[in-house]
Amino acid sequence: MIHEKTKSAQNTVVDILCSKLRVSTNSAGEEFWDAPLTGNHFGLSSVDMVYLFFELEKVYNLQIDEQHLDSYGFNTINNIAKIVLDLMQSESRT
Repeated sequence: MIHEKTKSAQNTVVDILCSKLRVSTNSAGEEFWDAPLTGNHFGLSSVDMVYLFFELEKVYNLQIDEQHLDSYGFNTINNIAKIVLDLMQSESRT
């Protein structure tokens, strides 16, 4: 079940990247999910990252706080999916 949720969160990030931020589906393959989104491969700008941040908050009805942004935590598809899952689990406990 956790693996399915992880895959779903990863796919949501990819969907936003491809549909809203002009990333090609070939560039967003699973082999690139640990590549920095602001690095050479994806080349997202800081504005793109803010847009992704707000899109994810809207899609998941979550509030991503500062602690998840520290130390480049919000920088790869896999890391962002982990943040989303952590926040969803935290909210389900309350």
